[in-house]
Amino acid sequence: MGKPLFRDIKPRHTFQVDKSGKPRKIQDIPKQDFLICSECEKQIEILETYFARKLKSINDYSNRKDKFEISKIGPNEILNCIDLNPLLFKLFYFSIIWRLSMTSNPLFKNFKLPTEVESEIGFFLKTNLYPTHKELLENLNSIEQYPKYHLMAYKPKDGPKKFTGILTAFQMSDDHYGIFTSDMILFFYLNENKMDFQSRLISNKENGMVKFVLADSVQWRNISSAVVNHRLLNNSG
Repeated sequence: MGKPLFRDIKPRHTFQVDKSGKPRKIQDIPKQDFLICSECEKQIEILETYFARKLKSINDYSNRKDKFEISKIGPNEILNCIDLNPLLFKLFYFSIIWRLSMTSNPLFKNFKLPTEVESEIGFFLKTNLYPTHKELLENLNSIEQYPKYHLMAYKPKDGPKKFTGILTAFQMSDDHYGIFTSDMILFFYLNENKMDFQSRLISNKENGMVKFVLADSVQWRNISSAVVNHRLLNNSG
């Protein structure tokens, strides 16, 4: 999800901005070795390999009309993923959230889940990830319990080529978290009562068809600018 940051950039590099607004050139996206054991890493790698292909398909949705349909929910244009299993999507989504909460990387120091939520998501991943792609798919239908949180996903309507974007994640309020990447934004809510009606409608909390909100290039740039300003004003690092 961080690779598009390097689109058309030679030599390969990004800029990490500290809380004072000072940029520092780095050669790759932030990483942390040995965050989880090698066995768990392999299981998550199987999930990520699957989603690497899915994300390419999602970014090329206009040329894959058999796999997607577009609808409207209020003012939002929605990309519905016909052939994306919602439980696989939850496993992928929660694997990102859990690792962001667990990491000691300073870039993500402001993304920390409550202990009980972190444990709940960790247990969900441990119980439902498998050492092979075949086993992962075969056991999907046996998943009955999953964390019941609202998960929203946004992507640029015009594709990632219009704007390279940013890579950051932080806690936006007591119950609201955001993950911002080059071609996807994820919002995660702990408390449904703190959400507005439209956010509940576009959420992927239930096991229905996976939904992405489509944002045009102007909206995408505005969101990214607002995120950068928010982090600088709040000394988020």
